[in-house]
Amino acid sequence: MNEMNSEYVVPHGAIKEYRCAVYFESLALWKEQNPVYRANIARQLAELAATLAEMEAETAKNFTENNPSSEAA
Repeated sequence: MNEMNSEYVVPHGAIKEYRCAVYFESLALWKEQNPVYRANIARQLAELAATLAEMEAETAKNFTENNPSSEAA
């Protein structure tokens, strides 16, 4: 098998990967008709969103530390 890690557009575990995953899982949740599937998608979405929230908070913290003149929202 070939090493493909360097060929991915978005690195595994990157914040962009989680943003995309949350977006697409939310679309899947809206489109799904089966309530059992919706419940499973919602659980997965919650897990992804929680991870993304932590990553976004860390990014915001780093941003404010590196740009002290910017105002935090």
